Amino acid sequence: LNGLLSLTLLAATAAYSEEWLYTVRPGDTLLGVSADYLIRTDYWPRLQALNGVADPTRLPPGMKLRIPIPWLKRMPAKARIVSAQGQVNAVIAATGQTVPADSGLSLQTGDTLLTGSDGAASLEFRDGSRVLLQADSELRMDTLSAYGPTRFADTRIHLQQGRVESQIKSRTGAGPRYEISTPAAASAVRGTRYRIGMDPAAATARTEVLEGTVAFEAHRTTRTVKRGFGTLAEIGQAPLPPVPLLPPPKLGERPPVVTRWPVQLNFFPLKGAVAYRAQIVPADPFKALLLDTLLPALKSDDREAADALTLLLKPVGPDLPDGDYIARIRGIDDKGLEGRDAQYR
Repeated sequence: LNGLLSLTLLAATAAYSEEWLYTVRPGDTLLGVSADYLIRTDYWPRLQALNGVADPTRLPPGMKLRIPIPWLKRMPAKARIVSAQGQVNAVIAATGQTVPADSGLSLQTGDTLLTGSDGAASLEFRDGSRVLLQADSELRMDTLSAYGPTRFADTRIHLQQGRVESQIKSRTGAGPRYEISTPAAASAVRGTRYRIGMDPAAATARTEVLEGTVAFEAHRTTRTVKRGFGTLAEIGQAPLPPVPLLPPPKLGERPPVVTRWPVQLNFFPLKGAVAYRAQIVPADPFKALLLDTLLPALKSDDREAADALTLLLKPVGPDLPDGDYIARIRGIDDKGLEGRDAQYR
C-alpha cells in the first residue's frame, strides 16, 4: 500500500516541471516545512514521496527538498517602475490618492498606472518580466502574487486603454501565469515578447507576437497567435484569424554615430502600411521608452513614393547623455496591427 501511495503521489507531480529547491536547516521536519511554505500542511506526505524521505521528522541539514511551484503559498508581490518619461501618475488603491509615478515606485494589487499624451513608463515584475507602457494608457494591477519566497509569480494586469509591449520570462508547466486583459479580449502567455493594445474608440483589442506564442481569448473563442502574426477582437466578438505582420521597413543610409538631435531616420515606404510608428529606446529596450510617435503613410499617388522618407526623431525631455540607443520604426496595416521593427543602433 505504501508503495502504491508513493507511485500515485509521484505521478500527480509529474506535470510540474518547475520546482523550488529548499535547503533543509537544523531542526526542520516535513510537517514544519509544509506549514511554513505550502498551501496545505497535509501536503507533507507528498513531499516525502517526491523526495524519497525515509523519516519525515529527521531531515539532514543541507538536504535539497524539491517542491513543485504550485504547492507553495501565494504571497502578495509588487511591480517596480523602472523609468517614467513625461506625464505618468499612479492611483494607489489603498489610499485612493493619485501620485507622480517616479522611478523606483512600487505598485501593488489594485493600483493603476496612467500615462498622459507625452507619457511612457517601464515596469518590472517579481519574476523579472518587463513591460513598456505607451502614451494615453491606463494599466491596472489586477493580481500581483508570488509563490512563496521564490521569484515565480502570477501577474495579471488589465489594460483599459492604450498600448503595452511585454517581455515575459519563460514559464513551463502548471503554476505561474502572465495575463493581460482588456475590455475586448485577454492574452495569456508563458514566456514571450508581444504587444497588446486597446482602442476604446473602436472598441477593439489588438495583439502582435514578436517571439513565442500568445493565447488570445474573447467571446469564448481562443486564437493561438504565433511569432510574426497578429490578430484583433472587437468587444463582444471572437478574435479574427491571425494574419502575418508587416515586415520591417527598409532603412536608407544612416551615420554610424549621431552627434546631435534630432536623429534623421531615412526609410522606404512599405507596401501595405497605412501609417508608421517610430520609437527611441535604450540599448536595453525594456528599460525606457524615450520617444514614441506616429507618422502617416504617403498617399499611393504621391510622386515621391519611390524615395526614402525622412523622419526626424527627438526624445522626450532634455538631450540624452552619450551612450547607445536604438531608433526603430515599423509599419501599421489597415487593421491597425503594427509590424516588425527595423532598427538603427
